[in-house]
Amino acid sequence: MTRHTLAGACSALYLLLAANLAMAQRELKNIPDPNPELERATFVVPEGFEVNLFAGDPRIAKPIHMNFDAKGRLWIASSEVYPQISPGKPATDKILVLEDTDGNGVADKTTVFADGLLIPTGIEIGDGGAYVAASTELLHFKDTNGDGKADTKRVVLSGFGTEDTHHILHSLRWGPEGLLYMNQSIYIHSHIETPWGVKRLNAGGHWQFRPETLQLDILDRGLVNSWGLAFDNFGATFATDGAGGEGINYIVPGASYLTAYGASRILKGLNPGSPKHCGLEIVDGRHLPDDWQGSMITNDFRGHRVVRFEVKPQGSGFVSIEKPDVIKSNHPAFRPIDVKQGPDGAIYIADWYNPIIQHGEVDFYDPRRDRVHGRIWRVSRKKTPLVPRPQLVDAGTTDLVKKLESPERYTRHFAKRVLKERALHEGKKDEILASLKAWDQTLEPKEPLHSRHQMELLWVYQALDTPQPAILKRALESSDPNLRASATRILGHWLSTEPQALQYLAKLAQDPHPRVRLEAVRVLSLIKTAEAAELAMSALQFETDEWLDYALWQTARELQPYWQPALTAGKINFNGQAKQVAFALKSAGSPEAVPVLIKMLRDRKVSEADQTPVFDVIAEFGRPQDLQSLLDSATTAGTPEYIQAGCLQALMNAQQRRNLRPNGSLDGLGLLLASPNDTVASMAARAVGKWHVDSQWTALKARLAKGGPVTDACLEGVAGYGGDEAIAILTARSADAATFSAAVTGLLRQKPANAASIAVQWMQPKQVDAQGYESGMAKLFNAFLQQKEGATLLTTALKGQTIRADAAIIGQRAIATSGRPQQALADALSAAAKITSGPRQLSSDEMSKVVAAVRKEGDPAKGEAIFRRPDLNCLKCHAVGDAGGLVGPNMLSLGATAQLDYIVDSMLIPSKNIKEGYQTIVVQTTDGKVLSGIKLRQSPTDLIIRDAEDREVRIPLNQIEEQSNGTSLMPTNLADRLTESEFRDLVAFLGALGRVSEYTVKPELIMRRWEAMLPTQPGIFAITRTSLKTSAQDLPDFKWQPIYSTVGGKVPLPEVPHMHTRYGLKPGDKGASFLRSRLEVVQPGKAKLLIDSPKGVSVWIDQTPYDPSEAPLIDWSVGSKKITLAIDRDVADGGSVSLRVETPAQTGAVIKMTGGK
Repeated sequence: MTRHTLAGACSALYLLLAANLAMAQRELKNIPDPNPELERATFVVPEGFEVNLFAGDPRIAKPIHMNFDAKGRLWIASSEVYPQISPGKPATDKILVLEDTDGNGVADKTTVFADGLLIPTGIEIGDGGAYVAASTELLHFKDTNGDGKADTKRVVLSGFGTEDTHHILHSLRWGPEGLLYMNQSIYIHSHIETPWGVKRLNAGGHWQFRPETLQLDILDRGLVNSWGLAFDNFGATFATDGAGGEGINYIVPGASYLTAYGASRILKGLNPGSPKHCGLEIVDGRHLPDDWQGSMITNDFRGHRVVRFEVKPQGSGFVSIEKPDVIKSNHPAFRPIDVKQGPDGAIYIADWYNPIIQHGEVDFYDPRRDRVHGRIWRVSRKKTPLVPRPQLVDAGTTDLVKKLESPERYTRHFAKRVLKERALHEGKKDEILASLKAWDQTLEPKEPLHSRHQMELLWVYQALDTPQPAILKRALESSDPNLRASATRILGHWLSTEPQALQYLAKLAQDPHPRVRLEAVRVLSLIKTAEAAELAMSALQFETDEWLDYALWQTARELQPYWQPALTAGKINFNGQAKQVAFALKSAGSPEAVPVLIKMLRDRKVSEADQTPVFDVIAEFGRPQDLQSLLDSATTAGTPEYIQAGCLQALMNAQQRRNLRPNGSLDGLGLLLASPNDTVASMAARAVGKWHVDSQWTALKARLAKGGPVTDACLEGVAGYGGDEAIAILTARSADAATFSAAVTGLLRQKPANAASIAVQWMQPKQVDAQGYESGMAKLFNAFLQQKEGATLLTTALKGQTIRADAAIIGQRAIATSGRPQQALADALSAAAKITSGPRQLSSDEMSKVVAAVRKEGDPAKGEAIFRRPDLNCLKCHAVGDAGGLVGPNMLSLGATAQLDYIVDSMLIPSKNIKEGYQTIVVQTTDGKVLSGIKLRQSPTDLIIRDAEDREVRIPLNQIEEQSNGTSLMPTNLADRLTESEFRDLVAFLGALGRVSEYTVKPELIMRRWEAMLPTQPGIFAITRTSLKTSAQDLPDFKWQPIYSTVGGKVPLPEVPHMHTRYGLKPGDKGASFLRSRLEVVQPGKAKLLIDSPKGVSVWIDQTPYDPSEAPLIDWSVGSKKITLAIDRDVADGGSVSLRVETPAQTGAVIKMTGGK
């Protein structure tokens, strides 16, 4: 890397990031010198690249959005007023045009095309002028006298919402097919009247607009604040999100994303755990290296970085891999917010230049807001010729058409734009069509870029609104799946003129390539017939992935009014496939056609592979008699155990969600209760109690007496059954250390006060088995906190009692994750354990001393070890990069903006400032339960939250009695568990994240999410009697728990459990440790695994051994691969272990590491 500066990534604790990232700016004291050369000196760029200032103040100020035109000029939407105009002040914002007239890479001419604007947030050149996103309106400005300044203004569309100035209509961009795309964000509600009807978009989404006909449509919904949209060479669509955290988003037409209102299902981005990104450009051409071709460039504006992603096809979608940064800086005012590739092949970056970002948390008129500076940076490759600026505006039609073969996207794009405008405004459509036909005849089918040329040809015809059936048919039948997929999307635009559309789509829905099937399924949703739905569901004959499954789900819902009555009437049968019927019913939430599935079951037309989804649909939508049929199916002789388990689970779900049960005999539960399968027996035990099956009460007691893994479920069944005998059983079992938690939880439903008294007794014993006791107490506290009066019962029972300190800590932790303060119970626990805890507000002097001590004595290395401590549970809620929990924000954007005093304040008082989007909600249900978590979304039937265990919990709206805001899920007593030096070290570590190189997550192929094998007796025995290689098998004897690498990518061995896995070990020998993880091979090729210290480490790829000491370069096939490490702790003990993947430049596989929790 060429030395110009440090990177800016980021991080912190839960609301530390969510609430205080921008709040920390209030304490910003060191306003940087605005000299652009001082800023440029901080830039680090890849080896062989350089940065120059293309334009800066006073030539420009505060660039918000930019686009090039066909002449190579750069147009800027500039706002000095943002984020709010001062009362009585004039609007002074502008549209600027920058020109580099001598081609030296520096703008030497600036023209004010339009001024007197109020916060323009989008600019795109076209139709003889420029389109401008201006608050509630899409405007078109035009220069009619040639002086370079607009003299006419036309309102094209109006009715866009204005609730938030950085969410209003913005980021205009022409698509490759000549449609204009526009973004709006989460707080905006738009209602646009067009000749085609009123179009409504509430919250975030992308608009798709054809100006010449005023046809306006919605491409997708739900990104929080998308400021970047781009299309690859075949029209696949991608977006970034300036307020999300999932990197590159693959946009499926009609799909819903992160915050789509009312969506019961969403698609996720390709890079979960990424920082928030702004702007998006796909780059290519002769000026850039081969490995940059097709890269996606975007901006981490919080982290002062311009980043690059490599995006490759995977199934019906894509995989995105972050590559080394284009620019990284530690300059606090470097705020890259837009990026475009210029006509010379260089990359141009709009720098908002401001130490203060956002406007919700910092005063609109804060004097530290920079309102006068702004820069456009230009990144180019040294010693590599720039691309000659193409001459397009004055070129002849034949030459323009020939430009569609250019290796540069810029040239191809603007050749299409000039052609369309000549057809629309100069009457040259016939001439252009003739040239296109002649060019098509010159194209050689065997030429490597033939598919791309065909794509460009189709896009010009689409832009000219001139369907070409023969050319479309040729593309739909191409051997290139990319061309087939894109041509399928174009078919959706030409449905009204293509008589063979259904015949094409019938074949395309069963295309060998999944992305072609996806596009066909979405086009079929536009054809409002039952036949179209049946054709779409035929794609289920093949394997599906998350994107194709979503497309099928969406299409089934959209076509429900057409297929459902036809299915009920027997006019269609979804090809006689139960799987397809079940999928359509479940997707649409349709109960009317359940009898069709019941009949298929009765007629034995449901294959074993399709039984589980069929049962699930019947349980979700069936009547009581349908549920009885489901139970009868489970108790039929010879039914496989996994089918029995699925039936029971579905029946219990029907009971929980709909309060329905089978309407006939329940005696069959006795057969399932006696099953040797623990899962089947456990669910049957719960069902016997829940449904109060008198005939099986004796059997339930007998199954409980047998003990074993079914015991807790039997106790739950006993509690559900109720009565004096059940109370006696639960009371007796509550005295047993092995069953106290389940027994007291059950007793809580029958005798709440008794249960609370016994629970307090279990907080008092002097000797306990730590592992079993702590997990049991945690479950017990959670059970009480999930009952409406549970906390009050415990508070009363604790009066005058003395309890163990660890019991109090477990209780405090449970309160923290409940989302409710429960201060009375927290105080009672502290008093009974004689400990002090709670939030602490420091005075200014105290805070200054703490911050000074952190700077002087804090040790980030020790702080990272503290952060990783199991008792603090930091990684349970937070990911660092792509490994860790999802309850709290990713720790990837704090170091560049937060001051140390805010880190300290957030750790001491987590609920002081809670940013919207991370406010917990507390839900009381009609059956007395209390649930809490972060709201993810709400559908017409369910509220979906993420609880403190990182689980998505779906709560039926008709079961919600009360809903209120809660507190932070971050513990208020975190500092009470740390010594002063530990606290200093932890703050030092958090303050170093993303700011110091050693504590910055780098875009390398390093394994960060692992699982470690726990030293259980069955696991030890399984390996001891065989070999270490057995650890690579998925045996039920093995128990695994998550473990994560450090920021530097290493797993500290002292944190990894070890076990005696061979005979003859001497005293003090540790035996072996086992780690496993997964990686995804997206494209086949060569790669090697590199272990930093391979001595004593054995490696298996799935079941195949791999020699880490030799680290051979081997061939990898597509798919998920399990990597297992066996570590001889008596050879490799101490230190750490890390695994990195290395791929050669030319023949390397494309590999994505597995992240998450």
